[in-house]
Amino acid sequence: MHHSVHAARWIEALLDADFDLHLYPVDPAPPHAYIRGLTLHRPTPASPVAAPSVSISRRVARFLRHVLQDPLDAIRLLREKLARHAASTPAPEPRPRAGDPLRVRPVPFDGDDPQARVRLGRPDESEEAIMALHGPQMLAKVIAEVQPDLIHSLEFQHNAYLVLAARDLMLAADPSRGFPRWLATNWGSDIYYFGRDEAHARQIRRVCEAVDLYSCECRRDLALGRSFGYQGPELPVLANSGGIDVDAAQRLRSQVPPSQRKLIMVKGYDHFAGRAMVSLAVLERFADRLKDYEIVMFSVGSRPRVRALELKAAGILNIRVIDIATHDEILECFGRARAYLAVSISDGISTSVLEAMLMGAFPIQTNTSCCEEWFVQGETGFAVSPDDFDEICTQFERALTDDALVDEAAIRNLDIIRSRLDQTVMTPAIRDFYRQALGMPSRHEGSEPR
Repeated sequence: MHHSVHAARWIEALLDADFDLHLYPVDPAPPHAYIRGLTLHRPTPASPVAAPSVSISRRVARFLRHVLQDPLDAIRLLREKLARHAASTPAPEPRPRAGDPLRVRPVPFDGDDPQARVRLGRPDESEEAIMALHGPQMLAKVIAEVQPDLIHSLEFQHNAYLVLAARDLMLAADPSRGFPRWLATNWGSDIYYFGRDEAHARQIRRVCEAVDLYSCECRRDLALGRSFGYQGPELPVLANSGGIDVDAAQRLRSQVPPSQRKLIMVKGYDHFAGRAMVSLAVLERFADRLKDYEIVMFSVGSRPRVRALELKAAGILNIRVIDIATHDEILECFGRARAYLAVSISDGISTSVLEAMLMGAFPIQTNTSCCEEWFVQGETGFAVSPDDFDEICTQFERALTDDALVDEAAIRNLDIIRSRLDQTVMTPAIRDFYRQALGMPSRHEGSEPR
């Protein structure tokens, strides 16, 4: 997902490391502004495809169900439909573009972060033309042209499924040709949550059995990968968000001790996993004690946004909803926060937890993430059950009232982040990660983060 800051920061560690990097985008959105130093493949249509006229959402939903049940047949049907469109639609004058559909354009880019949101398993736009340009058929063509030594799919539902479909196409066309070495990395809830769904579980198992290498950011997810059929070697467990310049981040951090800060950070996700409405209910319970606090919600879903603005309008809570912000602006808010609250039924490490630890905000995160692999439960953070509202309230109240707890945790958490997430640690670890994946000798023995 080329518009993700996490992908951008991961790629940044590979710059000037003698790797020839190629990026295949999952949709036509512009790349993240941090992405540079690689070749971005910009698919362009050889023949235009007419946009569907009616019932797009129902047709897309029906097609996605078919993809999950029978990927090869779904691809066959899509190819036939696109061929009919191309045959029946007169071609307009081509837009001025350099090169053919497989033309590659070098970066760096200096565009803005589009803050893109992508749906499960397909590009964001509900148009078949997007699926044709950024789907498995075009990816298969790029793979055949580039002939990479390693394909790395970052995330499962949008990316590993896509590589799997491209692999099916290539092996069906020529079984003797084989397929390049493939590394699949699990992000967030890719296996922990979606593995409970029967249709997704079949796809996840197909991926885990097909890949040469599997990686993840949690010990929990390593075991889950094995349970889904992965039999390859164990790669280092590294944060998917890549490294961070800890010293630069600290310049955005308030010098006021966390116990004296008057801001609470809240993740606003409200989707298959996010439970921001629960977080708002917790805050509302403590409204009298939060009169002097600013509540900042980020990554906010529509329902929590409406409720947050209602609470603000009623004078119950002083809530500020952040719709668009730079990464530095979010870090600066964390650097002024006493505590951070996030409730979800599934996650990976949660990059926001790491950012809270980095900036001195005491983390309260549901135990459906891997947060306990990073902080010390009860001392440097609270891992709580998403199903126990009273427990969440109890731990939030303690973080709100125990000054010694939050101040001591901020010191210890910064040490943890510096030792495991700083660029000086992560960059050599990520480079060695790829050397191991490619069967090359390591240049930085002992550099893996603790």
